[in-house]
Amino acid sequence: MKPQGSLAQHDFPILVQGVYERAWTGVLSLTAAGITKKVVVQGGRLVFASSSSRDERLGELMLRRGRITLRQLANASQALVPGKRLGTALVEQGAITPKDLVRSVVEHTQEIIYGAFQWTEGQYRHDEAGDTGESIKLNLSTPDVIMEGIRRIDSWTRIERAVGSLATRYERAGDHEEKLRGASLAAEKLALVTDLAAPRTLEEICDTSTLPDFEVCRTVWALHVMGAVQRLDAAVEMGEGDDDGLGLVMNGE
Repeated sequence: MKPQGSLAQHDFPILVQGVYERAWTGVLSLTAAGITKKVVVQGGRLVFASSSSRDERLGELMLRRGRITLRQLANASQALVPGKRLGTALVEQGAITPKDLVRSVVEHTQEIIYGAFQWTEGQYRHDEAGDTGESIKLNLSTPDVIMEGIRRIDSWTRIERAVGSLATRYERAGDHEEKLRGASLAAEKLALVTDLAAPRTLEEICDTSTLPDFEVCRTVWALHVMGAVQRLDAAVEMGEGDDDGLGLVMNGE
């Protein structure tokens, strides 16, 4: 994967899987519509994130969730000096406890990362770097981040483009157990992999799963990104072999 490029060609799920497979360490920067997100990666794990969007700042998150008042946010903001972060000021002023701060920073980091899964346009850049010195870091497996990030995508246009038509065939990869190491899959989602000992169409996968079809498609997309299942059909022409209007299929990579 190129050190920099377009999110339209390599979307965020693919970028996350790429740094995971390489056990890469550095900062993955995303820029779109004047907003920049920076995701800190250590050994392929996403451990911290920041955003230039005012709506994605820590103080605003705590305000939305009722953990601080507007006055407390204003007082802490006024107390900021170079080198002091808002969370530290809130703790010093007694607005939150250190435990509250840790919980909020973890949630804040997760929301920035999962928000990046929604981006379909913009630019990305990999910057080699060592430890950023952040004291509060995420402790999530990268496969779980990919599963949750894609689970939050509701755009059927993106999902259909990624998984293909009803006639698109999948089978599990020979090293699927290795690919799923570290993933916390519910039994219904794990069954999507175990049932693919032989190739099946997307329609057959949906028919035999206890999950709603929409959730099946999102999960198949995530499993494909992770390399646990393989897509056997690169493309199916519009109207070829199906009458449901889901004919045009693209790779999603």
